[in-house]
Amino acid sequence: MTYAYLNHRMSRRTFLAGATLAGVNLAVFGLSGCAPKTPAAATGTDTLAFTPGTYTGTGEGKFGPLTLQATFTDSAITDIAIGEHEETERVSDRAFDEIPATIIDQQALGIDTITGCTLTSAAILAAVTDCVKQAGGDVRAMEKNYRAPELSADVVELECDFVIAGAGAAGMGAAVGAAQAGAGKVIVLEKGSNVGGNALVSGGYLEYVNAPAELRVPMTPELTRQLEADLANPIAAEIPPEELAKIKERYAAWQASGDTTLFDCEELMALQECLLYGADGYYGSLDFAQCVSAFDAFLDENGFAWKPCIGIVGYPWPHWSAPDDGFCGQGYFNFFDKQIAENDYPVEIMLNTPVTALLKDGDRVVGFTAVAEDGTTYHVRASRGALLATGGFSGNPDMLREYNTIWPWDENTPLPTTNVYGHHGDGIKLALEEGAEVALMDSLMMFPFADVKNGCDETTVGEDTDCLLVNKNGERFVDETLDRYTMTEALMKQPDGVLFLISDKDTSRVEGEYSYYGRSIQRLLDQGQLHRADTLEELAEQMGCDPATFKATVERYNEIARAGEDPDFGRMIFTERSPIENPPFYASPRTWAAHITEGGVVTDEISQVLREDGTAIEGLFAAGEVTVGMSGVSSMALGYACGAGVFSA
Repeated sequence: MTYAYLNHRMSRRTFLAGATLAGVNLAVFGLSGCAPKTPAAATGTDTLAFTPGTYTGTGEGKFGPLTLQATFTDSAITDIAIGEHEETERVSDRAFDEIPATIIDQQALGIDTITGCTLTSAAILAAVTDCVKQAGGDVRAMEKNYRAPELSADVVELECDFVIAGAGAAGMGAAVGAAQAGAGKVIVLEKGSNVGGNALVSGGYLEYVNAPAELRVPMTPELTRQLEADLANPIAAEIPPEELAKIKERYAAWQASGDTTLFDCEELMALQECLLYGADGYYGSLDFAQCVSAFDAFLDENGFAWKPCIGIVGYPWPHWSAPDDGFCGQGYFNFFDKQIAENDYPVEIMLNTPVTALLKDGDRVVGFTAVAEDGTTYHVRASRGALLATGGFSGNPDMLREYNTIWPWDENTPLPTTNVYGHHGDGIKLALEEGAEVALMDSLMMFPFADVKNGCDETTVGEDTDCLLVNKNGERFVDETLDRYTMTEALMKQPDGVLFLISDKDTSRVEGEYSYYGRSIQRLLDQGQLHRADTLEELAEQMGCDPATFKATVERYNEIARAGEDPDFGRMIFTERSPIENPPFYASPRTWAAHITEGGVVTDEISQVLREDGTAIEGLFAAGEVTVGMSGVSSMALGYACGAGVFSA
């Protein structure tokens, strides 16, 4: 499929005033380029001595304690078995594989943590150190034992048909799309230690406009009212008249059909984008909607399993689905693994091997230079092109401050991020060095549901659009279904910039002892990242607000939700589950964090990067959050379209 992703967000309404891939036929260059093996059994100056036995140690990971068991003879550690933990699958895999192996091989502590899974590495080291102390070992002597691998000075020349910088949603989508379209060899260069990028720590939601009836929600009176309000919105009158007429015709046909599930179509998805970002980009938004639908169809054709559709924070129209496999977006990459293995696609992935420069032949980009963790330099030349799929810059506070024009922070404001390691704007910087045009660099989407302790989204408990939001005083302060920019603006004005997402038994998304994201409810409670009670008064006490005020807020909200009319904040979308009335009740403390950068490089109709003078940088392509426009999990669709387009043109 050839897809032209135009820059449909070149203007937007202003809201603010001031991996391993084990088990698949995939050639992975180790886990860090062609890194040399760890030196065998380094010897320190002191003889090690332990009290033989098996000991249990604990270290603090990203989401809580990590436990392991270490077995000792009288002179050595002989085995390390990882026990309970809540580290993110794929993100933590390399640390689990390599840190224990290096400790045993070298009988050493003080080992370098692994870039991209630093917290997991540190937790393992802390837990083993705990065991060493219990066994009477000399921690300092073991720290002296560690010998870091010597850096290589090798320069390796590689050739392929297509080279991709970034193994996240857009990059892996592009790799599979290119291979399916006939690429003879695809090389993916990834800065971090795993495949998956931010999709692994997001809700994993993707627009699914053409979802089958069994996955669609009922078309309630509230949704009907929202739809008709959207069609009557003044911005709707600014899109091409024939396009608005198409939506109305489709809606009339849907009404005549007797269908009782959600009305949806690609044109409506494009209109809803315009209601957020301006009518000028309608056709770009429609191209995007069609691209996502085509990718959904590809998933369907290959047996992908979906969860039922819902609305998500900032995007309440309930046509979002996620993989019915694993947690968050893991299922997409399990699917890619399977596609690559079953079709014997020639995809090679080099982890911990960041791209550092473009390779050029005259004015044409012919590949990338990348430097692996072990120091090896790779010159990867690609006959058909090089794709930047490196993500945005929400993990780079300096760039966020440089381009910010809308948020009320200063140079001293901490800027937490929901992003995993690596989203530092690397691809944008490389493109700028070539004179690339960038746009909307100040479109910095904050996320209003970030964890108050670590900035992530994975500890959220409660359905995004079916819950009540209150501030630290226990007072409602915003329409819970607004866009993320407006919700964050409102949140920043609340005490300490903190909200509580209030849910009950019906809207908590808790299954047994675990949340939707696979987090232990008890652990969240123990760590103060969640509150739970059988009465609203008890919940208020845990939240630190006045019980009477909070109870009155919930009762008022329930009255509004049952009536479906919100005179306080103008919310339109409610469901039968919106009232908060069935215990146990939950309060999830959240704040804001940098989430998605919607600005980036400008591309043409075949996803080639454009210079400021409008000419294409031949051979250099870009997809996903590195570009201006839509990103997030839907970057997979954009990457897939780009990869397929390069080899079907």
